[in-house]
Amino acid sequence: MFGRREKKTAVIIGLGEFGLHLALNLSKHGCDCVVADKDSNRVESVREYVMKAVVADVLNKDSIAHFVPAETDFAVISLGNVEASIMATLHLKDMGIDPVYVKAISQEHERILRLMGISRTIFPEKDMGERFATKLMNHNLLDYLPLSEDYSVAELAPLRYMEGKTLKELDFRKKYNLSIMAIREYVPQKLVITPGADFVVKISDTLLVLGERKYIENYNRRSEE
Repeated sequence: MFGRREKKTAVIIGLGEFGLHLALNLSKHGCDCVVADKDSNRVESVREYVMKAVVADVLNKDSIAHFVPAETDFAVISLGNVEASIMATLHLKDMGIDPVYVKAISQEHERILRLMGISRTIFPEKDMGERFATKLMNHNLLDYLPLSEDYSVAELAPLRYMEGKTLKELDFRKKYNLSIMAIREYVPQKLVITPGADFVVKISDTLLVLGERKYIENYNRRSEE
């Protein structure tokens, strides 16, 4: 449509392990990435894979303003220095960039960010540890993504008794208090969005569900019927 930008533009400040891999993966998915770091070697290592890569002093507002596009859709600050992280966050907020996601280095850093009005904090190692621990402890849970303290999106393996039954017969929503958003079929290979009541479940399918974490855990604790 006229005037609509199809591609998103992201700014990533800080090219440590998290920032680097984030930039590479966003670029791979078609996002225009502008990245910045004070280390010229890190900047050079990613230059050919992103739209723009610059060496910058993020403590300086003018330096940030020089490379951050006005049409930025979102920004991610992934710096290992608390002062630099806070200053870069302030500069982006002053420029009207929203949303801004900030990698928190510690609980104290997160508290400061919260006081600044930044609710989108990231704890990559902590979040990954929680996801992996949950996955290890629940054999029917293939993967999950926390949306809030209570709600998550999860990929679940069907229980054996579900084989050959329709969603209407299973009465899945009422029985498990979880909503099926999609089902990934492997035979044949396709993704079925909001499957109908007559969809027949196969044991090889993957159920993509939305619901409270406690109900996802309850599903995994249930014995096979």
